[in-house]
Amino acid sequence: MNNNKNLTTTLSAITPIAQMRKNHALEHTTINLLESAAPEKGFSGWSIHNGFWILGHCDIQTIQETVDLALAKLRNGQKQLAIHPSCGTNLMMSGLLTAIGALVTLRGTKKESERISRLSSLVLVSGAMLQLSKPLGPWVQANITVDPDMTGISVIGIDTGEIGSVPCYFVRTELKA
Repeated sequence: MNNNKNLTTTLSAITPIAQMRKNHALEHTTINLLESAAPEKGFSGWSIHNGFWILGHCDIQTIQETVDLALAKLRNGQKQLAIHPSCGTNLMMSGLLTAIGALVTLRGTKKESERISRLSSLVLVSGAMLQLSKPLGPWVQANITVDPDMTGISVIGIDTGEIGSVPCYFVRTELKA
């Protein structure tokens, strides 16, 4: 736990990373709120150091109001909204653990016939690793990739665009010390 606190402190000291972690939390909270209001619409997003993208069918006013509400909810301590079940962090943890399991299972095999003979073990280990990754993804979000503390963060604008036929919104943020 102490090492985790040191890592979080280190990440928070690097301004672009600190801002990206806050943006990631605000992005997740915004998407959680949008999805609770319109679950059929299927929103997605991603964060960078100076803001975050929201993709989905809605208007700019809805985005603005939802971002404002998300910011207020995080500032009021509703940090659980910063964790999203469909976050890429969850997918990456699943992939990482499954790859590690596969490497361990196939370790020492040199021939194709040896690898084939371990196929059932590989399937079993991969399934186990996927199960183990379920709590790991949200833990990594909560402790490394998102920061729900909105101190110093402000929304400075929202740009609109389209990717294919899907509306997208870039929420620009600023982090002040």
